[in-house]
Amino acid sequence: MKRTTIEIDEELLARAKRALRLDTTRATVEEALRQAADRAEGEHAERAGRQRRYLESLSSRADLALLASEEMWR
Repeated sequence: MKRTTIEIDEELLARAKRALRLDTTRATVEEALRQAADRAEGEHAERAGRQRRYLESLSSRADLALLASEEMWR
């Protein structure tokens, strides 16, 4: 654990406490950080999955041998 001093908007903190149904500032901040990290990591994984599926589907959409050939770029 690291002890940190920060300024927090009191109204925003109160909203977060209510939304997360938590009583303490520490628990609220930790849960909000956890949710933000989980969401960002999930979005990254989802985006990577979409990109991977698209790249895997290219062979059915384009002639990869032609694209890689000298003939393509003449």
